[in-house]
Amino acid sequence: MKLFIYLIYFYLTVYTLYYTVLVAAGLRRTKKNRDDYGKKYNNLCVVVYSHNNKETVENLVKQLKNQIYPKANYTIQVILDNCSDESEILFQGDLDVNVMNIKNVDTIGRDQALSIITEKYSSIKDLDAYVFLDAKYYVNNDFLDNVNDALQKDDVLTGAVTLICHDKLSVIDNIKYSYNQYRNNFISTSRAKLGLSNLINSDILAIKKPVIDDIGYVNFKNTNDELKYTLLLSKNNVRCRYSPNLKVYIGVENYDCKIPSLSKRISLFINNLKNIKLDNLNLTELILSLIYPNCITLALGYYLVFQYAFHIKCMLNYYVVGAGIALFLIAFCASLLHSRIHSKEHFYLFCYPAYAVCKVIYNFPPLRFIRNLLFNEKSTHIEKMTAHVYVSDGAKYYPCKLEVISESGLAKVIFINKKKKYKTKNHLRVVDAINEIAQKLESYGYGLKVCQCCKYFNPDIDGSVNQIKGFCKYHFANRTPGDILPTVLWNSCDAFDKMNVVSMFDAIAKKQEEKH
Repeated sequence: MKLFIYLIYFYLTVYTLYYTVLVAAGLRRTKKNRDDYGKKYNNLCVVVYSHNNKETVENLVKQLKNQIYPKANYTIQVILDNCSDESEILFQGDLDVNVMNIKNVDTIGRDQALSIITEKYSSIKDLDAYVFLDAKYYVNNDFLDNVNDALQKDDVLTGAVTLICHDKLSVIDNIKYSYNQYRNNFISTSRAKLGLSNLINSDILAIKKPVIDDIGYVNFKNTNDELKYTLLLSKNNVRCRYSPNLKVYIGVENYDCKIPSLSKRISLFINNLKNIKLDNLNLTELILSLIYPNCITLALGYYLVFQYAFHIKCMLNYYVVGAGIALFLIAFCASLLHSRIHSKEHFYLFCYPAYAVCKVIYNFPPLRFIRNLLFNEKSTHIEKMTAHVYVSDGAKYYPCKLEVISESGLAKVIFINKKKKYKTKNHLRVVDAINEIAQKLESYGYGLKVCQCCKYFNPDIDGSVNQIKGFCKYHFANRTPGDILPTVLWNSCDAFDKMNVVSMFDAIAKKQEEKH
């Protein structure tokens, strides 16, 4: 018991000191310096993701087209993800906007849509950076200019979300507003002044193209995956910096506090303990920050330590514990000044822990399942196919299995080797899922023995099914000259001759795009 109390006290003391350092960092004033004479104008690809945001996406695109940033240095790419509100008619005939209209499948989500775009633009050499924006936001006419200025120093940037408030706000709206102000003006700003990484927000994100090219993919499916991607960037010595000059605006009713789940933070902390090293202090700090206490945990922790110190005479007396509590309260009061929220909004900020607890309970899996059962009558169509395949290390062939799962127009593949499994992300095309599997095996020195990895395979993409069809060009001994020998994804034979996996899949993808 005594050791447990000492560990809690050490944990709370470290966090209190960290919190105090954030307050001290907030005292530093930073000026917005610009050097317009020697400034480099990066070539930007501004990607706007929209799913039934007809009311806001048109206005956002107009604001982007009227930026003070040089027109020749940026392009606008709008992704309309299975929109049912006639958003596609907004940009008909607009030559200044590139539109990718995803139809006839279920909503694929921001993560998959951005993956398709980054893959599409990966071969463009004169593109310097991507700017990802959700269609629900508004921006000022100097937004891209501020992005460009920030990119002079940093490779990955996330910005500030400013809430647009109307006269009559609900209690929840007031809580959202107060917490957003506190988080932007104190926590994120102070961490940026200390040179620390901030969590990626894919709703408003600027990232240099070479960073994505080096990592090979984006992973912005949800807030938990954004946290994982932030950690991955830090492992590669790339920091995600918060820039308060990158401002976007949104109605308070549409704002959602993006905070990773406690279980995910603890899981990532445990899995990344081995990566704590002195030669990468940014990553070490980011890993340790995963276990920061919330207000309720902090209060309960100090209560337990104080009660123990008050009733049991030991080296940890209640004067020492009281001093720690006093230091934290002083730091918290100072942080309220940094947050620049009005005194009447302090009450709503204090209500945020209760709001967070209610939100956790509302999204508790059993309750979420019951809600979906009661209110969501839509059934998803799932198709599953299992195939026996082989992988080779160059000397031997090993039997394995591939499971192809098609759900609501999206495909994923599960590679099974004995009891070990590897599952791909959801993809719009089966070829992308197979490509992910093939490249993963390539990194371990293995080759996947399927027709699509054979040099005798000729793809035939007709767009009618979610599989990759084609023809075999190998001249078997009993084959009639000129005949067509159809093949599907899984046929493997003795004539298999491995070809370059990357070039093969690039050829398939290119031919598929030509068909469409």
